[in-house]
Amino acid sequence: MRKPSIPAVNVPDQRIAQLLRPMKQNIEILTGLRSPTITQLPTDATLEEVISTINAIIDRLNAT
Repeated sequence: MRKPSIPAVNVPDQRIAQLLRPMKQNIEILTGLRSPTITQLPTDATLEEVISTINAIIDRLNAT
């Protein structure tokens, strides 16, 4: 199931647009629309693979 997309920021008030554009970009990064997706682990994943995937999620949340 695909996530609903966030519409483009087209508002006449530039102050509101300046607020909404970075919010839209951050949400797209967190959901994987602007960055590589994190692949699902197989059921027989090793501890190292699990740690690596969790670290990738943490990096994305922390914007590092």
